[in-house]
Amino acid sequence: MPNRLEEHWKTISDPRYYIIKCCCALPFIIFFIWLGLNVELYKPRFYIQNIYVPALSRLDNSEDGRSNNLIFFDLELENSMTIKGVHYDNVNLTFFYGPNTGHPIGNYTVPEFYQGEGKKTARRDVVVTYGVPWDDAMKAVSNRSKVVFRLGLATKVKFKYFFLYSKKKGVDVGANVEVNDYGRKVQQEAIKLTSSGASRTKGTSYLNTMGLSVALTSLLVTSML
Repeated sequence: MPNRLEEHWKTISDPRYYIIKCCCALPFIIFFIWLGLNVELYKPRFYIQNIYVPALSRLDNSEDGRSNNLIFFDLELENSMTIKGVHYDNVNLTFFYGPNTGHPIGNYTVPEFYQGEGKKTARRDVVVTYGVPWDDAMKAVSNRSKVVFRLGLATKVKFKYFFLYSKKKGVDVGANVEVNDYGRKVQQEAIKLTSSGASRTKGTSYLNTMGLSVALTSLLVTSML
């Protein structure tokens, strides 16, 4: 018995023992940190690629053109995650006149669908508007001012981890879009739809996930030493 105890102490006092243990733990440490980053930093993203409002285009001054109450839109849904697919419930789009949500002018629904890892999905269609103060809008663009529309998006998503699905999470984002006297989106780049509380919520959730990853790693390392 003393000999076995002596051999054990000799083993654990050898620096190579700890080097081997650390080397064994390193892949798990990297995995947990990578998992935490992937789960929280990469979430579904939504972009307005383009919007066209024909009634505001100065290229068409006809009566039919001015009475056109349609808005053409190009929306992109992106899943940048490499280990999770996303299932979207019906994606509900609401169009507003002005930079806030006090004046809705149209609705559109993208039927539920599944999106694989690292995939992008485009939805291009047209929405029939109602209650738009076209006279005010046309007067604004005729003076070379911009008209602001807002697009709101609401849905619920669940993530697919291999063969399992997570609980559903609500998504509620939006963005303002400036339109010029050609009826086109002023900003050349795609406009990302965001939530006003996105940075705070994302940061808290990120810290919680990374804290769990660190705790699991610590338990693993402690058990191996």
